[in-house]
Amino acid sequence: MKKIVSVFLCFVLVFLNGCSTTDPQDKAENTILDEYLSNISEFEVPVREFGKTTSLTHMGDSISIGILYPETEYDFLDSKISEWAEDLAEEYTEEAKSNKGDSAELFVYYESYAVGESLVSIKMEGTYFPAYMAHPVDITKTFNADISLKKLISIKDIIKENLLDDFRNAVRTKAGVNPEDVDERFFDNLVIKKEGLEIVLNRGDYLPMSEGTKTIFLKYDEISEMLNESFDFKNHKPQTEESTIPVEKEEPTEKIDPNKPMLALTFDDGPSAHTERLLDIFKKHGGKGTFFVVGNLIDSRKNTLIRVANEGHEIGGHSWNHRQLTNLSKSEIKDQIMMTKAKIYDLTGIDSNLVRPPYGDYNEEVKSVGQKTGVAFINWSVDTMDWKSKNADAVYKEVVNNATNGAIILCHDLHKTTVDAMERVIPKLIADGYQLVTVSQLMEYSKNKLEPGGLYYSQ
Repeated sequence: MKKIVSVFLCFVLVFLNGCSTTDPQDKAENTILDEYLSNISEFEVPVREFGKTTSLTHMGDSISIGILYPETEYDFLDSKISEWAEDLAEEYTEEAKSNKGDSAELFVYYESYAVGESLVSIKMEGTYFPAYMAHPVDITKTFNADISLKKLISIKDIIKENLLDDFRNAVRTKAGVNPEDVDERFFDNLVIKKEGLEIVLNRGDYLPMSEGTKTIFLKYDEISEMLNESFDFKNHKPQTEESTIPVEKEEPTEKIDPNKPMLALTFDDGPSAHTERLLDIFKKHGGKGTFFVVGNLIDSRKNTLIRVANEGHEIGGHSWNHRQLTNLSKSEIKDQIMMTKAKIYDLTGIDSNLVRPPYGDYNEEVKSVGQKTGVAFINWSVDTMDWKSKNADAVYKEVVNNATNGAIILCHDLHKTTVDAMERVIPKLIADGYQLVTVSQLMEYSKNKLEPGGLYYSQ
């Protein structure tokens, strides 16, 4: 009798709780998500008012490289930026090879500012993390341009020549730099902003290493008498952020046949300027993809991500800003995962449980955080090497020659050449009898079950 009463009471409790039998871990995961959602307005998102994001990436034994930089419609500017990125990657690749130890990481991102009618400023900022040094190496490089004149500009184009020494002394004094330490490179890292001029002094260049990288900011009002009359920082264009508009959700029409071959096309580093065209290709030919997005890129492509969700594709996280997770503390790994997860949920209502770790790097600490945050890690069985070749024909061949039942194929929708390749890849795979499914669908029809903290390469 006591047993019957106990069962009845349990039934009543379940009913009163909304007929829910929620696992305690699910509650913990939701609590973590709620915590991040409540602080979502405080997430730092880079200012990007000019250019479209592209990247230079490398995954090697001695170093992992992730350099995000802008592409513009101005060749004179693009050539300088891409040349600098390539030289930087080569320099630190050689540096890492010459030193034994754990793999190093070179991580660089950018901010861009549209200042006047024709003035733009791009700030490349990052860090080299070597296992063999006591301190990381701070990296800064700026590009300032007058796009109407199609030329790069320097401090001499901004400050009157006879007042350059006065300006230099003002910056030096504010920074606390000794006069004898100032050299011709003092203004190499100049950033033009709407409100004033920013000068970045890298760690160890002009001040002790312990002080880190220092930023000095002078408002135009403070230096108005020093400015050249030709320097037009006024009438700037306001930052234009893509507004969020409703995108109609489509009902799924494609049924999956578990007896026919299937594979998952996956795309990293978006959403980007090329993602919409990729969605058009899927819409035309059929199939679904999985998009592993970088958290701090979401705000600039809100409608794109909403469309990804509403058209039945899968969304996963690819960290907040493409940091190598194995170089981070547990709390930092948690932030990288959960900040991106919160952004995805806030915009689409999808509680994503998939993460692709940048560079595919993974260790026990990453696994532990994955277990606690309820996410599974997805790597790949086929690497198209599109990040390296940036050639549509090469990408096409890699996919078609290596496609197999149950494969997870790595691509990057950040690159135009990859999307160019998909114009041929997607109809070809379908013609060859493959069903193009999401990662979760692929796993659903296999013996693998997605577990928090697990790592998966294929079906």
